[in-house]
Amino acid sequence: MKVLPLTLCAILLSFSALAQNLSLRKLKKLRRMDSVEIDQKLKNKGWSFISDAKPSEKMMGKAVWAFNPTAEGAAAWCVLYYSDTSPSRILYNLYEGNSIQKIQKKIRRRNPLPIAEGHTLKRVEQLESYADYPVNDTVLRLLHYIQPGADGVKIFDKSDYLKATENGRL
Repeated sequence: MKVLPLTLCAILLSFSALAQNLSLRKLKKLRRMDSVEIDQKLKNKGWSFISDAKPSEKMMGKAVWAFNPTAEGAAAWCVLYYSDTSPSRILYNLYEGNSIQKIQKKIRRRNPLPIAEGHTLKRVEQLESYADYPVNDTVLRLLHYIQPGADGVKIFDKSDYLKATENGRL
């Protein structure tokens, strides 16, 4: 009789942990949506909307969602960078779980050569390393942070990545 409540708790906890995981395919789909559509999709998975800074002439807009937000941070972050003049970019940072490692394995299986890599990026804190990989019509930036278990992926259209590289707005 005591086994049933324990089993139910374990199932509920596993669903919660899976909700924060976003696959590469899902991220690519989300990147093509507007922030209202993304908000609905992520809210259905238990994510919380945090903020939306509208785009200006000089800066892309930035819509932010968090999974299990607390005063200290969150288990995962999803950030949509958008504007009317360029394709959207999406950033997914994960601090618990292994979905980023799955994305990294999927990319590395294709054996692409990185087109850029390093240890520092403007406006990115706690970064240990990054590498940019061309994959079909996109460029995937894999991020590894100093905090153990913290990784991220940012997805660009290839043409947007090249343009942003030229004007220094990556």
